[in-house]
Amino acid sequence: MNINKFTQKSLEAVQSAEKIAYDYGNPEIRSEHLLSALVNDPEGLIPKLLSKMQIVLPVFGAQVKGLIERLPKVQGGDTRVSQGLNKILIYAEDEAKGMGDSYVSVEHLFLALLKYAERDTAALLSEFRI
Repeated sequence: MNINKFTQKSLEAVQSAEKIAYDYGNPEIRSEHLLSALVNDPEGLIPKLLSKMQIVLPVFGAQVKGLIERLPKVQGGDTRVSQGLNKILIYAEDEAKGMGDSYVSVEHLFLALLKYAERDTAALLSEFRI
């Protein structure tokens, strides 16, 4: 994964995911955190896309928050990227290449998340028919 190939918005999403994990005391940054970061960006593409799909954002966001609240918590220590999220970040770059794009944007992150989300995130996405 080449972080230099990420757009400013996609970098912000990954950084926001890291902060969410830290705020909740989660030792790993997971797909749930990335999904939360993407969904809760008020000016982002993903909330607009979900709205067009007639997903009620506050309800969906609350479900994502519930997933995060159930994750293990620790005090102190460093957070690390889970194997599942690392896979998403790597495959997001493949999504960009496959679409002929030079940079990884939030839509590439979201597409990779849809394909490679960790179990609970995948179940939630399926429940909302995303």
